[in-house]
Amino acid sequence: MDFQKVPSRVVSWEEIERWAEIIVEKIGDFKFDCVISVIRGGLVPSRIVADYLSIKDIFTLKTEHWGITATPDGKAVVTYPIVKDLNGRSVLVVDDITDTGQSLKLAIEATKQKNPKVVRSATFLHIKKSEIAPDYYAEEITADNWKWFIFPWNRKEDLRNLILNCIDGPSTKDRISNCLAVKNDLFISRREFDETISWLETHDKVSVSEDKVSKI
Repeated sequence: MDFQKVPSRVVSWEEIERWAEIIVEKIGDFKFDCVISVIRGGLVPSRIVADYLSIKDIFTLKTEHWGITATPDGKAVVTYPIVKDLNGRSVLVVDDITDTGQSLKLAIEATKQKNPKVVRSATFLHIKKSEIAPDYYAEEITADNWKWFIFPWNRKEDLRNLILNCIDGPSTKDRISNCLAVKNDLFISRREFDETISWLETHDKVSVSEDKVSKI
């Protein structure tokens, strides 16, 4: 089986809490009035950070860049802009990770169009090659330690896509599991693996015949 290796890392909730705490420590005594959540990835992080900072106002905007897991979808665009005027407010824009940085850059630009007094940004992880660095981040990821980060809020979606990427014809479950281990450094329980295959079959993504799994 020929493939490009894309190492992955499953992120735990304990790491999420630690990253949130680091960001809050870096913010220090500065007071933000509201949080802008860059969805989808920033939806859960923004709520956690807002909880730590005791901020009740959370508004959203949506950018799209990464489509299928570990595959770039092209140039980022804002698909759902902010609907709230932010005149005179101090705003923290929150996402989960910078990769190219396009999504965060667009989110900041869109936020500034709503007339805030201050705009700063935060992400749990910052990829060093990103074209923009957030004001606050918990960890910097270099080329040497880059992984495809599987966050708790997109675990199911990522597992489904990574499994599909390992099927290049009728494949046994053992062959698919081996592909995940070799290609993605990913090891999941047999129960979760079987549940994911079952979901893909139910939703007409794969067909299962005897011991073989095929894409539909």
